[in-house]
Amino acid sequence: MILFAGDPHGSFDHLYPFIKEHKDVALVILGDLQLTTPEPLEKLAQYADLWFIHGNHDSKTVAAFESLWGTEWHTRSLHGRVQEIQGKRIAGLGGVFRGQIWMPPNKPLFFDPIHYCQYCPQEKIWRGGVPLRHRTSIFPSDIEVLEQQQADILICHEAPKPHPSGFAIINQLAEKMGVTQIYHGHHHENFQYTTPAQQGYQIINVGFRSLCDIQGNYLHIGVDDRNL
Repeated sequence: MILFAGDPHGSFDHLYPFIKEHKDVALVILGDLQLTTPEPLEKLAQYADLWFIHGNHDSKTVAAFESLWGTEWHTRSLHGRVQEIQGKRIAGLGGVFRGQIWMPPNKPLFFDPIHYCQYCPQEKIWRGGVPLRHRTSIFPSDIEVLEQQQADILICHEAPKPHPSGFAIINQLAEKMGVTQIYHGHHHENFQYTTPAQQGYQIINVGFRSLCDIQGNYLHIGVDDRNL
C-alpha cells in the first residue's frame, strides 16, 4: 500500500492510525516536513517504508535542512529521480519556484545552482553553494533531469495547472514522463480537480496534514487552523 501525505509542518501524529493499521505501507511525504530533528522520521520508519520530497519550509532554518540532508535520510529523498516503490515508478520534484531563480512561464534567470553561484555575492554563498533559502528552489536543471525519464507517478510540492496557483511546466513534465498521476502538496486546501478525458493523467492535491491512497481517495483531511 502506497500512501501520500500532505504538508505535515512538524506534526505527524495523524499518520500513525493509518500506517499502524496496515502492513507493508510505503509513506510518501509531499514536502514541508519542517523538522527540527530527524527523530520523527525515525519513529515513522518503524511502521512504514518512508520517502519524501522537500518543500519550501525545509530550508527555512538550518535545523530543518540538516534534519533531511545532514543525516542518512537524504537517501530517502525522491527529488530529481525515479524510484520504484511497490511496483510503481515514482518521480520526485521537490521545492518551489522563486522569482530570483525561475518563475514560469517567465524565462529562468539561472539554469542550475552552479550558474547561480557564479553571479551570487560571495557573502551569500552558504556552505560552498547556493544560499540556504534557495536549497529548496526549483532550477530548470531539475526539470531537465526528470523529463528524460519515464514514470508512473509524479510527486511534486508545487501544483500543476489548472490549480489557480499552478504551473503548466509541471503538466508538460508529466506528459513527457508519461505518468498517469500527479500528487502534490504546498496548497493547504484539498483542491478538487476534474480530469479532462484528453489529459490522460489524474491530479491529486493532498492538503495540509492530509493523507491519500494510490487511487486518489482522501483517508484523512486536515484543516490548517494555525495562527501564522
